[in-house]
Amino acid sequence: MRFFRARSTVISWAALAVLAGVAGPSASATAPATQPAVPIAPELVAQVEDVADGEPVTALAMLPNPTELDGSYDEVLTELRQHAATTQAEVERHLAQRAATGRITVLGRLWLTNALLVEFPASERTLGALAETPGIDHLVPNFEVRAPETVDGHDLGAQELTWGLTRIESQRVWDELGVTGAGAKVAVLDTGVAADHPDLAGKMFTTDPTDPRRPGGWAEFDSTGGRVDSTPHDSADHGTHVTGTVVGGDASGTAIGVAPDATYIHGEVIPSGRGTFAQVAAGMQWAVAPTDIDGNPAGPAPDVVSMSLGINTFANEMIAPTRAIRAAGIVPAFAIGNSCGSAGTASPGNVYDAVGVGATDVNDNVASFSCGGVISRSQWSDPPAQWPAEWVKPDISAPGVDVLSAAPGGGYATHSGTSMATPHVAGAAALMRSAAPGLSVDDLFTALADTSFWDDRNSPDRPDTRFGHGRINAYEATARVAVPSGIAGTVSAAGTGEPVAGATVVVTPGNRTLTTKADGAFATRLAPGTYELTVTAFGHDTATVPVAVTENTFVDVDVPLTVVPNGSLTGVVTFTETGHGVPGATVRVLDVPVDLSATTDTDGRYTVDGIPAGAYSLRVSAPTFATPTPIDVTVTANGSTVADVALHAAPPSVAVVANPESYGQEIVDTVLTPAGIPATVYPHAEIDRASRHPVVLVGYSTSTGYYNRTRFQAMLDATDASGAGVIFLDHATGSRNGLAQLSVHTGQPEGTWQTSGWVDPTDVRYEVTEAHPIFGDRAVGDHVVLAPADSTVPRWAAWFAGYEGDGRRIIGALGRESDGGAIGGGVAIDERPNNRHVLLSMHATGAATWTADAEEIFLNAIDWAAPERPANGPHLTPYDLTVDPGEVQAGTPVSVSVRVKNVGASTGTYDAELRVGGSTFAITPVTLATGASTTVRWTVTPDTVGTFPVEVGPLSSTLRVRAPVSHREVAPG
Repeated sequence: MRFFRARSTVISWAALAVLAGVAGPSASATAPATQPAVPIAPELVAQVEDVADGEPVTALAMLPNPTELDGSYDEVLTELRQHAATTQAEVERHLAQRAATGRITVLGRLWLTNALLVEFPASERTLGALAETPGIDHLVPNFEVRAPETVDGHDLGAQELTWGLTRIESQRVWDELGVTGAGAKVAVLDTGVAADHPDLAGKMFTTDPTDPRRPGGWAEFDSTGGRVDSTPHDSADHGTHVTGTVVGGDASGTAIGVAPDATYIHGEVIPSGRGTFAQVAAGMQWAVAPTDIDGNPAGPAPDVVSMSLGINTFANEMIAPTRAIRAAGIVPAFAIGNSCGSAGTASPGNVYDAVGVGATDVNDNVASFSCGGVISRSQWSDPPAQWPAEWVKPDISAPGVDVLSAAPGGGYATHSGTSMATPHVAGAAALMRSAAPGLSVDDLFTALADTSFWDDRNSPDRPDTRFGHGRINAYEATARVAVPSGIAGTVSAAGTGEPVAGATVVVTPGNRTLTTKADGAFATRLAPGTYELTVTAFGHDTATVPVAVTENTFVDVDVPLTVVPNGSLTGVVTFTETGHGVPGATVRVLDVPVDLSATTDTDGRYTVDGIPAGAYSLRVSAPTFATPTPIDVTVTANGSTVADVALHAAPPSVAVVANPESYGQEIVDTVLTPAGIPATVYPHAEIDRASRHPVVLVGYSTSTGYYNRTRFQAMLDATDASGAGVIFLDHATGSRNGLAQLSVHTGQPEGTWQTSGWVDPTDVRYEVTEAHPIFGDRAVGDHVVLAPADSTVPRWAAWFAGYEGDGRRIIGALGRESDGGAIGGGVAIDERPNNRHVLLSMHATGAATWTADAEEIFLNAIDWAAPERPANGPHLTPYDLTVDPGEVQAGTPVSVSVRVKNVGASTGTYDAELRVGGSTFAITPVTLATGASTTVRWTVTPDTVGTFPVEVGPLSSTLRVRAPVSHREVAPG
């Protein structure tokens, strides 16, 4: 389930001051008159619409979270609590001041993720007032989270250990290393636990053994995230089963637990296998900082949080609590999900910071139900800036098929699922923390990954989307971190002593590979013996260093690397139409492991120093300009190579409107980006914002609730006024896609139809009924094949009828060969007074399977609908966006500036629009002659705590606003 494109909170800003100068005239700023509402999940809107007016509705008001969490466990928790206390108090103050929201009740507060659970009487007016409350980031329902569906396994017969413990070599950890989990603690969040089971009895941590509620070891939460006064129990059998795999003993004669001497705590968050987000998040919060029923601290933090639960989507709300767990030094071991469908993976296991766990069988084959995939940042509505562009899930795998473990009532059961694999990883992590209590999460996972079993049965490259980094080996991983000896060193540049980050250190024997950190440091545990280090780094000669490791000692190893001869690249980046220098362009050397780049100055000049002599490819990119094909350059030792580059104007930018946004992103990644067309994806809730672009594609929709008459009309009005082209797309599998929305909104076309697919071997195609540039040089009667008869592409289809009058006409039919012709309209156009519309009855989804002809028609439609760019016109481009200072206390003025240059052939005006936190703060018109530049400055005074994007056109930065210094103590819990 995808909810929305989350935006940062709407901000109330004060003390506006504008100064535009430096070779340009001053101009006034236009500030917004009202605060726009924050995004509301369509599911919440539908929930309000589906119940009677006045009926109670609960919602999660999500507030901004801290973007950086550094320091010790105590420092991280203090930052989280203080940030939540300050921001939540502000929101509640605004709610109390608004008469329209007088009946909004705060049911719960969370600090691990910054959120308020609120209840209000159902009405659009009250929901709207809630959305306009300053300090709220977005609104979602208190959505459901559940345990993955498990499968009853097969009885594998009596064994000394379960096959899973045998496969990961748990007994070798106990016998050879003497590590059984003692001193480690694992938090399990699940359906509850039968704490009196013979394999679990006496292992639940508590601060008071005489209290049957087991303070600090047991917690039950209701759907609002509130504590329930209860004693340990299991509402199903799932929680007992997974807990047994983590810490269970051998009362039956078969050992079932990976870390039998570890202690555990258990939170019931998914009673009978289902819970709410507030329930789960409250449990995660309790796991990080355990308390008793009265909210008093009750014991230290665990080493691991094990969760075999999730939701098959990319749930933005799961990001903050997962990141907070890891920042607090706790291992987040989460199931990656079973049979995840189109989502591919489940949250929170697919969160980048989680250790997502997949399932394997007794032969190390990955279970068919075990989810996995390549995750892209673009699949998340509001991903952290620190995340990479993409990553592989699961991270690691473990036994998860036919797993024997404890069951309520003192018995045993055999189940299969990633739920069963996850506690194997949690138990292995407990063993490793038992052996090395100070081990960081990063180092722990690196040891797990490096020592895991992996082969190329699923993929030639590691990690892959089935194994991840591999199936864990608890013995090898624990042995690596358990030895009290090893090496610790630094790689630096000879002569200067500058640290070399990203250097590769290979330790032999063993071929253990390390990577140096930003300060050049590296370290690993090694058994006593003689080793050889081979150190390589880009731009440096390779060094080989012998090392002798002795018992109970970490040997210091400093490795100086000789810098190889290098040279520089220099040149000027210009606009092809005028020869003016292009400022703010990024010039980057490709296919190198370090950042070798520069940004052009006002005159378009750049220099990149420190490039090792050799041949390279050079890419130049700049906002509002097309990115040319990389050029080949050769750098000579101690020389300077000149590489001038001329840029063309970028094609018109395209807005792709889709829910879920991943469908729109597929079009961007597969079709638009390779064609050099800049594009941005928007949800249907932001269709009015999408109308800023010269071309708007209104595409896929999984719900009729995404259509909003007011927003849709606002998009039509805005594009009519600006001359922007609009392309309405359809497809058989959507609820109300763009073309269907147009039909409902205007009555044109008069009707739309679809089929989920034909099973007979036939094609699906457009047939040209009128020659047109959209069809290229095709003539009437020619076909554009969308799904060939002999392909595996699903032959779904959608068509329409009744599109005529006032410039509207159908120019292509939708049909198939077996019908001998058309079954309805496939392609239509509307030549309007100031802009153009195109209707494509297909193309709303499935871009990765489009035929070359289908892709051609799609791009032709964009080209025809786009407004024509005037020849010899102005071309004003912004660059050098500065936010100073970038971090302030609330109430402190901040200076924001941007430079603008006209590289075009004639005088023109640029509306410098400053957006902060997703809202327009000011619009400053700047008129510049050809070749002239100027600086636009604003002063803003933030009064809301949080981290907010600061944007001017295609440029972006961030501003972090902290709470004013206060000596008020924040109560724990």
